[in-house]
Amino acid sequence: MAGPFPGVDPYLEIEGSWRDFHNRLIAEIGNELGAKLSDSYVARLDERIELVTPAPESSQWYLPDVLVGRYGEVAPGAGAGLAEAPVGLIEPKLVEVLDRDPEEFRITWVEVRSVPDLELVTVIEVLSPINKFRQGRQAYLDKRDQLHASRVNLVEIDLLLGGAPLPMKQRIEPGAYYAIVARGSRLPVAGLYQWTVRDPLPRLPIPLREPDPDLLIDLASLANRVYDLGRYARTLRHKASWPETSPLSDEDRAWVESVIGRGKGA
Repeated sequence: MAGPFPGVDPYLEIEGSWRDFHNRLIAEIGNELGAKLSDSYVARLDERIELVTPAPESSQWYLPDVLVGRYGEVAPGAGAGLAEAPVGLIEPKLVEVLDRDPEEFRITWVEVRSVPDLELVTVIEVLSPINKFRQGRQAYLDKRDQLHASRVNLVEIDLLLGGAPLPMKQRIEPGAYYAIVARGSRLPVAGLYQWTVRDPLPRLPIPLREPDPDLLIDLASLANRVYDLGRYARTLRHKASWPETSPLSDEDRAWVESVIGRGKGA
C-alpha cells in the first residue's frame, strides 16, 4: 500500500476510516471482475440494510440525570423532614424509551452471476465490523450457512484485526488477516489463506462454474488504488497510540510501533 505498511494499513480500522475504505474496495473488486470475466458472467454489487441495537454496557454504572419516583401513601413518620407532594401534576402517558436508537448499516458485497439466467455463482465478501460482533455477526453467519447449503462459491476476506474470526473446524487465531475460498462443489473443505500485518496482500482465486478456470484478483493492487484515491495517508493519525486491546501478538505489536517510530506515518 501507499502508506507505511506493506499490506493493509491497520490504522484504517482504529481511526474510523474502515467503512469508506470497505465500500471503495468492494467497488474496485466488482470493477476488476467486470473487466476480466468472460461473456458467460456478470459482476454485480448488492447490499442490505442491517439495523443493530448497541448492546448494553453492563460493566459500567450510570447515575440518572433525574430520579423519578411514584407518589403514594406514606407510612406515618416515614415522610418526616420531606416537603409535601406538589399538587396539579399532569397525568403522564405511558411510552417506551430506548437507551439508544438502532444504528443503520449498509452492507455491500460482490456477486458473480451467469448469463443469461443470472443464476448466482459466486459471492465475494469483505468483512465489516458488523459481521464480527453481536447480532450482526449472527445475521452474517446465517447468510453464510444459506450460501453453503446452496453450494454457491463463497470468498470471504477479513482485513480486520478486531472481532471474532469466522468459525471453522480448525480454529482461526485472532490477530492476523485471512481469506476463505469455499467452492460449493467441494464443501465442507475450503482453502484458507493467512497473512500478518507485516505481509503484503495476496492474490486470491475467484472460483466460477466448473470447469471454468478461476479468476485471480491482485488484492494488493486494488487496495493500493483505494488507499491512494481515498487519500488516507493524509488523514490517518499514524502517531496515535496503538490500542492495548488489539489482538496483535507482542511481536507484531512491536513491529507496528517500530514502523511508526521510523517516522513514516502522517
